[in-house]
Amino acid sequence: MVIAARKITEIAETLASEAGVFDPTFEAREIVREYAGDGELFGGTLTKEQLDLIDAAVSRRLTGEPLQYIFGKWEFYGFPFYVGEGVLIPRPETELLIDIAEKRLGKGKTALDLCSGTGCIPISIALKTGAKCYAVELYDAAFGYLERNIALNGADVTAIKADALDGTLFGDTEFDAIFSNPPYLTGGEMKKLQREVSREPETALYGGEDGLDFYRALIPAWKGRLKPGGFMAVETGETQGEAVSEIMQIAGLIPDVIKDYAGLDRVVIGENTPPNR
Repeated sequence: MVIAARKITEIAETLASEAGVFDPTFEAREIVREYAGDGELFGGTLTKEQLDLIDAAVSRRLTGEPLQYIFGKWEFYGFPFYVGEGVLIPRPETELLIDIAEKRLGKGKTALDLCSGTGCIPISIALKTGAKCYAVELYDAAFGYLERNIALNGADVTAIKADALDGTLFGDTEFDAIFSNPPYLTGGEMKKLQREVSREPETALYGGEDGLDFYRALIPAWKGRLKPGGFMAVETGETQGEAVSEIMQIAGLIPDVIKDYAGLDRVVIGENTPPNR
């Protein structure tokens, strides 16, 4: 008989010593919760079947496979999303984009998300605001997850498989808001990736030697597709706010850098017209 709480401690020690996991206790609890349920986290005991599943997951984690890929599903903004090899894992810092959408969008509004991956941004926006959302993703594996997640969440999102740098998509349609979490890691950062992050697709991470290639292409390509008074909001790396603001300003948008809860650059909003004018 194996007590769940003791198994959690054992897993945490293994993850820390053999894989250098950043938060081994959190991951140990998540693994036990995934295969045994919340009720077994502390005082309960684990069945052989549960132990077999738990041990298999730990073995995969020790190879550097991300926890999210092992589970095959992860939560973002309170909604479930399928994840796996070939798609970027949704991260908490990206939820700031949804906070912005909630304050500024609603039914009757339209939003476009570029480089959509799992679809966590447009799906969450559609579900939280009632806005009609569109999503663009180029790569086969990621697009498969995008379509599955739209169906999983029953979201009003229209997805197309296309190059997000093509600003002629959707004909002459104009949008109230355009969002993107594009690849923005620099060449130097790519060389220092954590083992888990290196398992995610490079196409979703690498933004050119200075990390700004996609901003230079996306912002001018899509600026003209914003409605008067509309805005563009993009996630950035923690030191890229000023550089992305300059790109937006050159494109004719009025930028504002939004800090995350750690006080780091996280989102740049570009207004198509001055706010309140």
